[in-house]
Amino acid sequence: MTDGGLRHIALRARDLKATEKFYTEVLGLEVAFRHPPSIIFLRTPGTSDLLNFVRSNKRPSGNQGLEHIGFQTTPAGLKRLEKTLQAHGIAIEGRRNRSAIYFSDPNGYQIEYYCD
Repeated sequence: MTDGGLRHIALRARDLKATEKFYTEVLGLEVAFRHPPSIIFLRTPGTSDLLNFVRSNKRPSGNQGLEHIGFQTTPAGLKRLEKTLQAHGIAIEGRRNRSAIYFSDPNGYQIEYYCD
């Protein structure tokens, strides 16, 4: 095993443009780089974590084992995100007390934002 640690998670995306728009405009991630025409890497501002989306017509299947993608934020950040989701018509699908919310991206992946 290498010493570099986890660098990215690669996920399927049916529509790269919709995926990029969701993660950049709604969640505030940045485009780190692209491998045109079918791969994009997105980064949380100020970090080295990467989400890699690969264009694919295959839908995510239940046997892949992914439960959700988790992002940590502050209590104030969580409140701001809830307003942003509402403004974009994105439904909150679940909650864990006042410290976490769950919703889905355009590909059907569940996203968690938490502040605990």
